[in-house]
Amino acid sequence: EDNDVLPDFQEVSRETEFVELNPEIDMATVESHTTVEWDHETNQPFRLQSVYVDEVTCIGCTMCATAAMSTFFMEDEHGRARVFQQWGDDDETIQIAIDTCPVDCIHYIPYEELMRLEIERREQNINFKARLVNQGSGGYAG
Repeated sequence: EDNDVLPDFQEVSRETEFVELNPEIDMATVESHTTVEWDHETNQPFRLQSVYVDEVTCIGCTMCATAAMSTFFMEDEHGRARVFQQWGDDDETIQIAIDTCPVDCIHYIPYEELMRLEIERREQNINFKARLVNQGSGGYAG
């Protein structure tokens, strides 16, 4: 039930420059749509696509957050990955992080969808125990 990898990841994160680079970010409440760089002349985000982690699907492996530490982190409550800084890393590093995800739960989505999903997430309740039961029941194609 507990994610044994999460405490190790958090310790490594505290020992790296990552924490020093982002001391003003409250990791418990950050919503990445608030960190998007905005073009005030066009009233649009500079980038049309945003990065989003489907936390319900995420298994908490820490691979993305290890690969792209300026974009992803592991949230404490459920031990799932989350984007805290849109495009905090370069494109190649973010793509590597996405490619390392064993459950393909990281997606590029439009800014408007990102904002909607992050606002909906405020009320989201992840039932990780039910997911573990479903995985253990053999209810998968294989």
